[in-house]
Amino acid sequence: MKVTWWGVRGSVPVPGKDTVAFGGNTACVSVEFGERIVIFDAGTGIRACGNYLLAKHKPVEATIFISHTHWDHIQGFPFFVPAYIPGNRFVIGGPVSDVGGKTIRQAMELQTRYEHFPVRIEQLGARIEYVDCTEGIIEEERPTITACRVNHPATCLAYRIEHEGKVFVYGGDHEPYRNVYRDGDNGEEIDEEFLTELDANVEEQNRKIVDFCSGADLISWDAQYTKDEYRNKIGWGHGWYEYNMEFAQKTCAGHIVFTHHDPARTDAQLNEYEKRLRPSADINGFNLDFAREGLVVEI
Repeated sequence: MKVTWWGVRGSVPVPGKDTVAFGGNTACVSVEFGERIVIFDAGTGIRACGNYLLAKHKPVEATIFISHTHWDHIQGFPFFVPAYIPGNRFVIGGPVSDVGGKTIRQAMELQTRYEHFPVRIEQLGARIEYVDCTEGIIEEERPTITACRVNHPATCLAYRIEHEGKVFVYGGDHEPYRNVYRDGDNGEEIDEEFLTELDANVEEQNRKIVDFCSGADLISWDAQYTKDEYRNKIGWGHGWYEYNMEFAQKTCAGHIVFTHHDPARTDAQLNEYEKRLRPSADINGFNLDFAREGLVVEI
């Protein structure tokens, strides 16, 4: 499998002199194996991905899995040129929203209404099929693709591809589950027995995600914050470096790539954090990279 990062930024695109090395486009990762192409998320990075595919494949056929429908994960799709060309074919899969029950098709159509964009999604030339995804098996063989729900303010899925003995996990946006009642977020006094039950449930949910990623050769994982930054961003649905280092060790992953960089993070800062964390990764037996646009990892 050839895995390429086309967009590595979280929240909003950030072009400029301080982000040119790592890149300022939002989330998009492609996976190529044989004639199969799978794309994860359609942030602004998908524009460059589309241009690459046009130069390499005729017609272009791909499956696009959306982790969730926050803008930074879908806003590039109207600029994905292969979708405009008759003869190309795409399957777009993603979760149904917990809020309002919007399907992935409805969510994608929303941003191409005339008040937002001049071309409606039904006017695109390519053949597009939509699939609503839930936890569990999405495709059973060649490859096997499964999904696991992760903790984010919008309904969000991580995806796992298994192909010819190799495993890649795309994590979407993710913050570890926590007991909000134990943290006192609701301002109420809660029975200790109830709190203990919730603690066990939280532990189970976090363990499920570790198990989902277990044994992966390569993981692309949300690492927007440092531990200190996270303290002021609890509940925003994003991970932090220190936790993710422990997470990688628990999964026995061979290689983890930190992505979804904070829009305020400069190239110099990302280089420094990567340099600081790599020795710990080496000691604990896994490879660590901070995602850069154009990064390619073959497994």
